[in-house]
Amino acid sequence: MNKRKIAVGPGASSLILIAVVLSLCVLTVLTMISARNDEALALRSTETRQEVYALFASGEKSLAKLDAVLVSCLKDQGENADAYLEAVKNQLPEGMKMREDRVSWTEKSADRALECAVRINEPGAPERMTWVLHRLDAGEIWEDDGWGEDFEEEDESEDFEPEEETAEAESAEEAEADAGADEAEPKTEGEEIAE
Repeated sequence: MNKRKIAVGPGASSLILIAVVLSLCVLTVLTMISARNDEALALRSTETRQEVYALFASGEKSLAKLDAVLVSCLKDQGENADAYLEAVKNQLPEGMKMREDRVSWTEKSADRALECAVRINEPGAPERMTWVLHRLDAGEIWEDDGWGEDFEEEDESEDFEPEEETAEAESAEEAEADAGADEAEPKTEGEEIAE
């Protein structure tokens, strides 16, 4: 038997080489696109962090200004709580609002806002103030004229009913309603026999 030898000519090897080169080009382009996207994401993340940390730093500076006012008013007014709060209200730093014993302000940047609020403690307390709100809002910033709705009640746990108790109460009410409905419907002869 004669064995045939299969010879690969220069055309086939050229086609294989072209396919390999094209595959490598496609992989290179995909790698470049992925690297560019990663770079853009890293830059955006860096800008966001810088903006957020700048807002936090600005909030702490405003808190330090308020603390200086509190120290000054404590020296002037002593232990009189009402006079102390009134003096603080008259000397508030620019951009801050006060209602009762709550002081709030907003630090703004191009795309974000940091809402801050503290409660002023009574004279003689270990700390002069306590954080009530420190919230970062991203996206569109709205000018609000009524800021105090978030601070109406700090603890609403008394009005809150746990879900389990609410579900038990609802099932008890349904059972009573079903029992009342059964008593109200007249029974036919077939139903009485079945019972």
